[in-house]
Amino acid sequence: MDDSVEMFAHVAGYTYKYEMLDKATNHFDPANKLGEGGAGSVFKGILPQGKIVAVKRLFFTTRQWTDGFFNEVNLITGIRHKNLAKLLGCSIEGPESLLVYEYVPNGSLDQILFGKDSRTVLTWKQRFNIICGVAEALAYLHGGAQSKIIHRDIKSANILLDENLNPKVADFGLARFVTQNRSHVTTGVAGTLGYMAPEYLLQGQLTEKADAYAFGVVVAEIVCGKKNSIYTEGSASLLHGVWKNYKAHNITASVDPVLNGEFVEQEASNALRVALLCTQSSVSLRPSMSQVIQILTEKDFAVPSPKQQPFLNCTMLNVDDRTLHATSTFSPLPSPKGPNPTPTSARSSFNTTTDSFSSNNAHEINIAMPSDPREENKNNNNK
Repeated sequence: MDDSVEMFAHVAGYTYKYEMLDKATNHFDPANKLGEGGAGSVFKGILPQGKIVAVKRLFFTTRQWTDGFFNEVNLITGIRHKNLAKLLGCSIEGPESLLVYEYVPNGSLDQILFGKDSRTVLTWKQRFNIICGVAEALAYLHGGAQSKIIHRDIKSANILLDENLNPKVADFGLARFVTQNRSHVTTGVAGTLGYMAPEYLLQGQLTEKADAYAFGVVVAEIVCGKKNSIYTEGSASLLHGVWKNYKAHNITASVDPVLNGEFVEQEASNALRVALLCTQSSVSLRPSMSQVIQILTEKDFAVPSPKQQPFLNCTMLNVDDRTLHATSTFSPLPSPKGPNPTPTSARSSFNTTTDSFSSNNAHEINIAMPSDPREENKNNNNK
């Protein structure tokens, strides 16, 4: 074992034998697959002593898997919060490297809210608890004394629910450290369309307010019971509908009708206003996550009024599990370089997505996830 691997094993904590995890997941049987994200697939595994774990198997090529793997472990190791998924260890000496997380039995918020086979209807109390839990997790990540962690991919699919439906923020493959003395970092664009803040999507300028923006989208989805990220040109987006009801002084008309009016009016109103505050185009107008917690939990807190309607102009044309094609009609944000800078091409930090911006008026964004060669080989062998 070389020095870098020894150091990594020390940082990551407990290491598992690859053979154990391979057997625990029944050789990564598709029947044990819990989900799939931008960085890899997650499988349910049962260890020899009977403990159930979640095993993350990253998408990779021979040279491109390392950044995302080391990044995720280095960021999440040592941070502990009740609303963050806990990293138990890793496997780094087998034919591929694996991450082992605590198993969260109720799957993702996305599956429960929008899954075709979901039979769970979240009560208002459960929804509000999820919103507050995610807010607390993000405030914790952003509140470090020396540096803050920006998640970069907050979305309903990355919020897991435990046996009591408490939220656990997961998937730190895109996360970034930012020192407290820096206002922002400029980085390659990576994330999920529909949850990405405009200044980050267009200019690659990353601050913790990008997480706040994504959180606002998730809040709207939770309260309204509708997904924001897919809509067609000419139709009203989820956030646009919330904005219209807010301007008509009837914001709680946006609450999920499945609840049949069984919700706390003030909590729902504050949550929807948080969604609008967080999704304003201007970074400076969005609240910090600590301010969000105050709005949600302090009864006498003066909730500010949103000054801008949400950033909305993204049209999703085609979506499948691996590739997103989008056409946007963004008005580029002003910058010191001039009123209409041309966004530049950027490759994501972990090299599994490529975001290409064309130079015409409608910026076409293609985010393509690579096929997993292991799954392709299996498919070929089955033919």
